[in-house]
Formats: sequence, structure tokens, C-alpha cells
Amino acid sequence: MAWRPTLTRADILVFALIIAFGGSAMLFHERSTDFLHDDVFYADSARSLMQNGFHGINGRPETTQPPGLPALLAILFTIFGYSHAICLRAMAVFEMLGFLATYALLQRRLPKLVSASICILLISSPFYFSMAAAWVSPCFPFFFTMVIALLAFENYENASAPAVGFIWGLVLASAIAASLMVASAAIALLGGIVAVIGVTSFRDRRLGLARLRRLLPILLVGFAVQGLWMHRKPALLEWTLPGYPAPYLEQLKVKSGNYPELGMATLGDFPARIVTNVFAHSELLAHLVLRHGVNLSKIFLVIVPVLLVVVGWTYSIWQARGERILEWYFAGYEFIYLLWPWKMEARFLLPIAPLACMYVWKSFEAMHIVAMAKPRIVGAVWFPLGSLLGISGWRWIYTHWHEGLSHWPDELMAPIWCLSAICAAWMAYTGRPPSFLDTNSGIANWFRRPLGTSQISPLRLTQYAGCGVVGILFVIGVISLRDITVDQRSILSVHVGPRGNLAIPQISPAENTIYLNAVAPEVESALWIRSHTPINSIIMARQLPTVYHYAERRVVWFAPISNPDVLMQGILKNKVDYVIVIKHTDPYYLPDDDYCFDRLLANHRDALRIVFQDSNLRIFQVQRNVTGEAAPGASGTTWKRDGRGMLLAVSTQS
Repeated sequence: MAWRPTLTRADILVFALIIAFGGSAMLFHERSTDFLHDDVFYADSARSLMQNGFHGINGRPETTQPPGLPALLAILFTIFGYSHAICLRAMAVFEMLGFLATYALLQRRLPKLVSASICILLISSPFYFSMAAAWVSPCFPFFFTMVIALLAFENYENASAPAVGFIWGLVLASAIAASLMVASAAIALLGGIVAVIGVTSFRDRRLGLARLRRLLPILLVGFAVQGLWMHRKPALLEWTLPGYPAPYLEQLKVKSGNYPELGMATLGDFPARIVTNVFAHSELLAHLVLRHGVNLSKIFLVIVPVLLVVVGWTYSIWQARGERILEWYFAGYEFIYLLWPWKMEARFLLPIAPLACMYVWKSFEAMHIVAMAKPRIVGAVWFPLGSLLGISGWRWIYTHWHEGLSHWPDELMAPIWCLSAICAAWMAYTGRPPSFLDTNSGIANWFRRPLGTSQISPLRLTQYAGCGVVGILFVIGVISLRDITVDQRSILSVHVGPRGNLAIPQISPAENTIYLNAVAPEVESALWIRSHTPINSIIMARQLPTVYHYAERRVVWFAPISNPDVLMQGILKNKVDYVIVIKHTDPYYLPDDDYCFDRLLANHRDALRIVFQDSNLRIFQVQRNVTGEAAPGASGTTWKRDGRGMLLAVSTQS
């Protein structure tokens, strides 16, 4: 049906709650003067677009991430000036707009109360609130543009007048182009359009051809935008390492993107990868909605969200005869990330989390319909599965009883599985559905009948109880927001000085402990590099964007390579002067910096000299008199601390 902008009081209340959370993320965003994480890449790439006309940092064009978000930030910087706060506020605005559009989209498929519950539960999730308040990520603008594209697609196909269809077609093409330029995962929508045309053609060739003619211009725009982005000259590789920064299809070939030294994947690795990613999606979805995750060792719990989503998606495909874009986009997006060889993160789930919740609700509708129509078949199918899940649950409880149990809802699932298996056995034996599922049964009539002289029925009380559960989860989410800590101090501007100023005062150990330890070690190391090394120095670091931003030096990526000879060859080839080594608590890449570098240090100790050390951070200088070339500032210079602990450069030349 075509979109009609009608608002009720309930809609206004939902919009007000969504805007309140979006506004809160804007007000309580991270207050640090500058970026503290690797998301600084998008801001620096935006400035590169403004100043140099190319997408990338460190003098190298970016070839793996599209330029949409940097281009958007460049526009904001042009209007408001460079600011960390502007970037974070933009993320909060896109999250808010995305959920407002999602509410409008879900209302077409679900009851209004269910649509509102999904949007309110997700936007009040501490996961997403903390992300919007502290991180710049493409997932927020992608979420908004993709929901707009899905809304525009339905209105474009259902437009009654050519002029209206043209306007919606323009909106659809623009939204698809913007989505593709923000995140390449938007190609899932193009695949969904192709699937819709194919299914329609299979059922009715004439209708399929008509749909093709109508959607072909949109497809051509999308493929043209994606083709222009893919047709780019890749930057020269600094290391011969599989995976990143290769394109998506090349990254799929490695066993683990986070641990590229494990080598290339075999066919047997893909099923295990898919299972791992499915379980990770399930745990994240449970955490977003229920406010606490699921123990991945409890298969009887982890499989619940997966089963519900699959059943709901299958029912929606059957209901729409496979001719609706929503289901195929969801399947395409999930397909992309189920094959993803990297560690699954919440930001990957945000664009489809509302759809996943929608399919969970659809699964309840499907199970009710099937149980009423085919009770014997449902009972025969569910009895062994429910028994298996129940036995698995009780076995886990028995095995881990001595360790203490976790949240009681987790353990409650085991007896629920057993009860469902008993109910399924009864359905398979009698061939009749349970009475409480039959809308014409005595139990159902009693549920609808008012209690005594009141006008409230048991059914209405059940609905109130459901709203109460949603309200409790909402309150838990709001209370959890108090535990989110974002930096509220202007550390960098007060204690380091303005960007570009190389005359930065030395920092004593006491000041370092008070101030710099409050930020990431990448920031601390980069600040030391900026204040203690010549401007033409070349640095090697694992977290390249952060170090480049603060050090203002050319940075070579410290690849996760444990072979010391390969690392030394890379240092010599790239003429590295300083190496930053950080021991991470939870390293993103494996092996971690310290493991790789300690092997290098053991084989080439004379070529490397430590010049700074602080807790989990070390900085080494490459000794060119050993490796065969003089380094800037290295000849005849050593570093010593004075009586106050300040580092001083001391000349040793005669």
C-alpha cells in the first residue's frame, strides 16, 4: 500500500521516546577534544577529501571502505568546522532518524504495539547508546539510508500516479547510491531486487517482465555506483599478507581475518565459520533485547533466537510468495556476514536488528497457524527437537551445578523445552492442537470474557503483562546507561597543545600517569612520537589511524606477522625509524604486537633500541648504523631522563 502520513497519539509517543534517546546521545556524547579511537580514520579521510581531493589517509588512497561517510563528514566540517563533537552528534542523529523510519516500516508488517516495542527496546539498548555517544561508524548512516530505501521501494512499486512514482523512484535510487557509498553491504539490496524480479518471473512471466522494466533503472544506478567504487587502482601493499586490506571476496579466503597467519581457509572451515557467526548473531540479538547475553556453551539457549528468526523469515517468504524485497534483503545481508571471517561485532547487526526482531514475532504467528492446521505434523517434528533441547539443558545444568547458575531465565528454558516436548507428543498422538491455541475453544472464550463486573478480560491482562515486560526491559536499559563511561575531559587540548604545534612540552612520569594513561596507549605513543622525533620520521604501528592522527608522521602498518625476518625486511624496505609496541588486553589482531616484536627483538637485538617504556607500551628506535642507513636524529643522539624524570635528547658527537 502507498504511504499515508497519518499520526496517532501512540505514534507521537513513540516518536518522542526515540527522539529523547537520540537527543540524549547527542547531549551526553564523549567530551574529549579529539578522537580517542580508530574511528579517527573517517575524520582524517574527510579532511583529506577537503584538502587533497582523495579518499584516504597517510598519503595512501583507501580501497576497502567506501568514501560515503568521509564525504558526509567533509560537508559537516565545511559548514561547522572540524570537531569531534560534530561527528558524534551526526551519528546520534542518524541513529534517531533510522529508528523513526524503522517504526514506519515495521508498522506495515506488525501490530503497532509490537513495532513500537521493537524500536524502543533497541534504541534504549546500552550497546547502541554507547556506540552512538562515543564512536563514529558507517553503521549509523547506513542504517538510515537503507531503511529509507526499503520504504521508498514499496512506495515506488505501489505508486498510483506516474509523477508520484518518479519521485519515489528518485528517492529510491538516491538512497541506494548513498547506502552503497557508505557500506558495500548495501549490495544485498541490489541482490534482493534481482531475487524479487526472478521469483516474480518464475510465477508470472508477463508480470516479471513488467517488474523488470520498472526496476531496471534503479538496478542500473546501483550497479553503476558500485562499479565506479570497485573500479579503482588499489594502493601498493606494504606486506604480502592474505586478507586485509584485500577486497571482500579475497578476505573470505583466509581462515581468520583477525589472525591472518593461520593461512587460507579450506572448504571444511566454512561450515564452522557460519556456525560461529550464527551463534554470535544470536548472542548479540539476545543482549540487545534482553539486556544480557547468552552463554554460548548453552546450545539449548543459543539456538532459540536462530530458530525463531528462521521460522519467521520462512513464514514471511511463504506469505508474500517470495515477491517482497524485505526478506531477500535480510537474507542477502545475513549471507554476507555469515561468511565474514572476522570477529562479529554489534555494529554489523544494527542495520538488520529490527528486521530480526520482526521475524521473531512472525515466527509466533507462523507456529500458531501451523499448529492449528497441522497439529500431528507439528507434534511429530517438535517432539524429538524439544526433547533434545531439554536433555541438553538439563545436562548443562547438572554438569555446571557446582559452579553456580547464571541468570534464572537461562535455566528456566530447560523445563520449558521439556514441557513443549510433552505438549508436542500429545499433539502427535491425538492430532488436535492445544485448547489454548484454538480461538473458538472454551479457554479462548474465557480469556476474552470480562472478569466479574470489570471490563478487563484475561486477554487484556495478558497484553498488559506483555507491555509490562517491555517496560521492565526498557527501564533496565535506561538504568544500564548510568554504567556507560565516556571521557568527559579535554585532556589533549590542555596538556598537549594544539594540533600541528611541534613545540610540545616534555611530559613527566607523574603527569603521564595522571593524564595520558586515561587515554589509549596508541594516543600516548603517538603524542610521544610527535614531541620527540623529527617530522620526517617513519613510524610502524598496529593501530595506524590513531597513531597517524596524533603523531603527524608517515606510518607503516605493523602487520600481525610473527616471522622476524619478514618483519625486518619490511622495516628496511619501508625505511622505518621507530616501532610502537603495545600489549593489548583484548587484541583485535593476532598475534599481538608484543609477541611479534619480541621474536624480532630476539633475532635483531642490535638493530633496535628502546627509547620509551610505560606499562604496556614500548617504543623502539631502529639503529641505522646496524641496518646500514642513518636515521634522522639517530646519529650521535641518546635519550636520558633528568632529575624530574623528563626525557631529554643528549648529543654524543665529539
